[in-house]
Amino acid sequence: MSAAPDPEDIGPTAEHPTRNRLLAGILALLVLYTCAVAAVLIVPLLLAILLSLMLAPAVRLLCRWHLPRVLAALLVLLCALVVTGSLLASLVAPARVWMAQLPKSIGRIELALSDLRRPLSAASHAGEQIARLGTIGGASKSRQVVDAGPSRVTQMLSATPAVLVSMVATLFLVFIFLLHGDALLRKFVELAPALRMKKDIVIATRSAQHELSRYIITIAAINTVLGLLTAAALWYLGVDDPLLWGGVVAILNFAPFVGPMLAVMLLIVVGFSRFATPWAALSVPGVFLVLHLLEGQLVTPLIVGRRLALDPVMVFLALMLFGWLWGVTGLLLAMPLLTCVRIVAERVPAWSALAKVLGA
Repeated sequence: MSAAPDPEDIGPTAEHPTRNRLLAGILALLVLYTCAVAAVLIVPLLLAILLSLMLAPAVRLLCRWHLPRVLAALLVLLCALVVTGSLLASLVAPARVWMAQLPKSIGRIELALSDLRRPLSAASHAGEQIARLGTIGGASKSRQVVDAGPSRVTQMLSATPAVLVSMVATLFLVFIFLLHGDALLRKFVELAPALRMKKDIVIATRSAQHELSRYIITIAAINTVLGLLTAAALWYLGVDDPLLWGGVVAILNFAPFVGPMLAVMLLIVVGFSRFATPWAALSVPGVFLVLHLLEGQLVTPLIVGRRLALDPVMVFLALMLFGWLWGVTGLLLAMPLLTCVRIVAERVPAWSALAKVLGA
């Protein structure tokens, strides 16, 4: 008969998986805490990495035309800034006009919902009457304390310097990554101990960079077309400033689930600001819903393909996590970051399980 194994020999080995899981959980919590605390540093860095990946093919194309890399990176970055600034500047004036008409839109929505609010108003009025009867001849009168905090304008002005610094830092990082990205990759390759590992790092990095940049550009093009089609449909319906709402729809569509919901809510207000009847007003968000369903169910799966498709549950969890960490910026970064993680996980053998979990 074979001797029974010594408990001292199997004890530490059996404890290793549990200890490793606990250490991994502690590490994950520390990473989340660091991301929340250092958001001022991490968000510009991540945004710069994504933008540099998207603009890197254009820089390589100019370098193939024998243009110095410094000039190529500067030219691509300036072109991107000019195009983005021109688009945003064209949306500022219509947005101001619409904000001036916002009270009128809210009034029309309240008028359309007046029939639904009448029973609730009657119940609320009855509750107030009962409360007044209970306080007649009663004890002390309640006092209402109003906390006079800083106004909204003051808060916006106080936040402006931080936003400008973050934008300047992001642009500077994008330029640095475009200029020295290949040199940084070569340094990482030199640290690899074996020649085969050096080749694997180069192939995996180039492939991941190419696929991620293609994915970001494809999604941006799809959202741009969706915004233009929405603007054309709103123009046909007679909505004022259709390009403004097309641009807003294109930006919000970068955040799945949350973005389209916000777009529908916003277009409801837009519809009531233009039309007096409820059915005509609801046709404005209805048109966007039809276009969004066609985009989400047919166009995006057909163009992007199943290979880069993400699990909806993982996408929703990522939106919750990054939205909690970084607010609106986190919602816009959730999809590109999740796609980047899946692309890298597919090329690292140890991360194959993560790639399967993230995949659709």
